[in-house]
Amino acid sequence: MAFDVRGLQEAVNKAREKQKYARLVDFVRAAWPIVEGNNEYKHSWHIDTICEHLEAVSDNKIKNLLINVPPGCMKSLITAVFWPAWEWTRNPAARFLSAAYEGGLSTRDAVKTRTLIESDWYQKLWGDKVKLKEGQNQKTKYELTKLGWRLSTSVGGRATGEHPDFKIVDDPHNAKEAQSELERQAALDWFDTTLSTRGASRGSRTVVIMQRLHEKDLSGHIESKLEFRSDWTHICLPMRYEPERMTSTCLGFKDPRTVPGELLWPNLFSDILVSSLEKSLGEYGTAGQLQQRPAPTGGGLIKTGYFKLWPNNEPLPDLEFVLQSYDTSYTMKTINDPTACIVFGVFEKDKRKHILILDAWSEHLEYPDLRTKVIADWQAKYGGRKRHKLDDPMHPPHRVDVVLIEEKGSGVSLIQDLRRANIGARTWNPGRADKVSRAIQATPLLECGSSWVLESSLEKGKPITWVRPMLHELSLFPVSDRDDYTDCWSQAYIYFRDVGLMALPEAPHEYQEDRDYYRERQQIQNPYLA
Repeated sequence: MAFDVRGLQEAVNKAREKQKYARLVDFVRAAWPIVEGNNEYKHSWHIDTICEHLEAVSDNKIKNLLINVPPGCMKSLITAVFWPAWEWTRNPAARFLSAAYEGGLSTRDAVKTRTLIESDWYQKLWGDKVKLKEGQNQKTKYELTKLGWRLSTSVGGRATGEHPDFKIVDDPHNAKEAQSELERQAALDWFDTTLSTRGASRGSRTVVIMQRLHEKDLSGHIESKLEFRSDWTHICLPMRYEPERMTSTCLGFKDPRTVPGELLWPNLFSDILVSSLEKSLGEYGTAGQLQQRPAPTGGGLIKTGYFKLWPNNEPLPDLEFVLQSYDTSYTMKTINDPTACIVFGVFEKDKRKHILILDAWSEHLEYPDLRTKVIADWQAKYGGRKRHKLDDPMHPPHRVDVVLIEEKGSGVSLIQDLRRANIGARTWNPGRADKVSRAIQATPLLECGSSWVLESSLEKGKPITWVRPMLHELSLFPVSDRDDYTDCWSQAYIYFRDVGLMALPEAPHEYQEDRDYYRERQQIQNPYLA
């Protein structure tokens, strides 16, 4: 029997050629011209990052993957076009369900994937196991001879009866409709009640890749879940680098940029182009779609950038007054806002009154537990210094002076119980002022530059960890999912203003009006002629 040397060499060459594309990123580079034609491929580190994490999903090292990335950064091409075609080279029985806010978009990507797997290049290398099944080759769903398939639908569309291995949600919200609560909620309901059950028996994995459009969009909804930190891997890729927001993933990925404001993909999105996009999108559009946070840096209405950091290596100041401000809600239902508390300490610095955040917490509590916790917290001591493990009499700790609670349904009972316990609880009645109006009253006091939060001992230059949820909520107001911290903060600042513990700086004494309106008015005999 003759030995087929030529056939063996061809098989070896084919195996070597296929091995070149064992990594998804190399497959993307090679397949690019088939999908994008003469459009030049421009590589960036973020493409490596997305590909590496999708590979981990394929290998079942990541169960659920959430990626926030600006538009135009190849998110759909990598995730919804190249990845399924690459996965089929490894496992032609894999099943994919892909969805976008509009069915035509997911169908567009499915057609591109089909074009790729039917190409001469793809068929030459993997045609022995990846072929479309005759009679099952539609734009919205096609099947492979090895039992794999791809179904394309819209968010809110067809998904029942299908059990995929991989679920891809690519931009679940239309940017023009994301401000509509009705539209957003429809997408969230579909994700929770329809998509979540698909493929459960097959151990399906989920990839959500999107730009941020609203605090309550699908990304915000996923991040608000209790199981988010344990069940999801999150990659956030803002257009301009923001070092204070960066965290590592389970694969050890960290944003390689080092300079604040450094661009994500400078050889495609230049500084001139990004600046133009920022102008056209406006402050909030830039914050969400480009920076992947639905509020501008330092806050929207409430500019949290005005909070200063009290250095970790400095002792706390001597406190003159301590206030605990509560926004109460004694219910265990997580659909409601929890009870929140912020503790403020007043001290003097540079002949001015300053405010330091001493504590902040938010928790769902039934009324007996809430009452117990408030009484226990009232007994706490704040600040102070130690000498020989004892309180320093020159710098003693300070007890709570006032417990401030809004006079509303859930707070009235608590106020009555606290007064029976001889606790100095004060009611606060906002009158007809709504939450936004109250925040507007409080923000000028924040902008005076006399508000402080503690610096983290582990991360220099960043706030202590327990105050970050409060700062985050304030920065998103009024589009935040919750406002319990915001209510605590605004009522406290207004209280400080009303009792004279905080005040806006006086106008310089040397300021003179250009015209003496009083003298001019005195010279007018008929005031109605003025």
